[in-house]
Amino acid sequence: MELKLRMARLAKEDRFPFHMPGHKGKFPAVFGDFDPTELPGLDNLHSPQGVLARAQAKVADIYKVHKTYFLVNGSSTGIMAAITSLIRPGDLILVTPTCHKSVLAGLVHSGAMPVWVRQEFCLRRKLWLPPTPDQVHQLLAAHSVQAAIFTNPDYYGQVPDLQGITEVCHAHDVPVIVDEAHGAHLFFGQGLGLPKSGVGVGCDIIVQSPHKTLPALTQAAWMHIGCADVDRVQESLNIFHTTSPSYLLLASLEYAAHFAKTRGARLLKRLSLLAKVLDTKLAPLNLPDLPEPAADWTKFLLPNRRGLLEQLLAKGIYPELVQQDKILFMLTMADAIQPAGIAQLQQVLDHLPHWSPVPEREISVPPLPTQACTPREAWLCPGEKLSIGSALGRVSRQVVAPYPPGTMVVAPGQRLGEEQIDYLEKLRAEKVIPEWIEVI
Repeated sequence: MELKLRMARLAKEDRFPFHMPGHKGKFPAVFGDFDPTELPGLDNLHSPQGVLARAQAKVADIYKVHKTYFLVNGSSTGIMAAITSLIRPGDLILVTPTCHKSVLAGLVHSGAMPVWVRQEFCLRRKLWLPPTPDQVHQLLAAHSVQAAIFTNPDYYGQVPDLQGITEVCHAHDVPVIVDEAHGAHLFFGQGLGLPKSGVGVGCDIIVQSPHKTLPALTQAAWMHIGCADVDRVQESLNIFHTTSPSYLLLASLEYAAHFAKTRGARLLKRLSLLAKVLDTKLAPLNLPDLPEPAADWTKFLLPNRRGLLEQLLAKGIYPELVQQDKILFMLTMADAIQPAGIAQLQQVLDHLPHWSPVPEREISVPPLPTQACTPREAWLCPGEKLSIGSALGRVSRQVVAPYPPGTMVVAPGQRLGEEQIDYLEKLRAEKVIPEWIEVI
């Protein structure tokens, strides 16, 4: 790991720093021993020619892609750069309503008009179903689309038929962007029941967040270019990237790729056995409202129960997401190395039959609203903050996407009808969103 070695060497040589960062390595208890900037020998993320270029090339070789770009602002930077590198103002782009809010930011920056896939909502599982190749084909046949973006997997581990969708898109000469923020591990788990990664099915741009599922620091991400280079990617990245990239994040990306290549398959195999033990714990509990297993089994989804969260916290178990009807746990290679947390979770599951279900809330998910103008046009207009009930018939200026999971509820440029207002009022009553919404 060349980047890590160079950083260690510079840490010894740079004894009297008269450069950024301001802490100058004098607060090791807080910041560690070395937090370098673009010193000689450490390359430049905005125009990598040396050690960073070689580190990115090694990751591209591991994932068997044409090129890889390191990201230090999370996958959101990659998503926005991918969209703006392919799209011009007024172009049409195929988008799923369950997209991450960064996709909407990309639409605002690019000036693109979204063509929305009408995903179905499964009332029994209370989850949006992934788009299908047939849905994609129908939309591409009806619209002159310049690009498409899909999520693989979504926040709950569900995946579309990405290979089928990619084949449909490429038959229409439409490049495919994949938001695979939660799927950097998929490439290393083939043969273990994990879904395919976008890098293995011919997608054009795949954006991943190793910090979510591999041993990398928070915000560390990367973007893969699939079969051929895409013009303007580095140029677009330079617009969105910080000019003060953290070399700690960059070094963690180098490490995460090396770790996954050398130990990923073995640890995921071990993790799959631990996950099956969790499933076995649930099997005899006769829980009729238990959600079906997610396609990505590293996303362990439990039905919520009265008292369950308190028991989890008492055991020191902090889930990724707690909603009224479900609780989400993320299993990673780290759990295979140190499985004590999974063992504690198993103990909690033994008591699950004794806790009564959380009362189900009525879910009436509204249809997609009309897209009255592009997200960029709405964003550039002066806005007016109104109570949600007063916004009927108005066009949203803002993104409504509570985090987690950060998926879209309302996009800029969408006109709010009665069904959308009713749904927003329910979210407001549950304190999921503010009392107001900004409209044009």
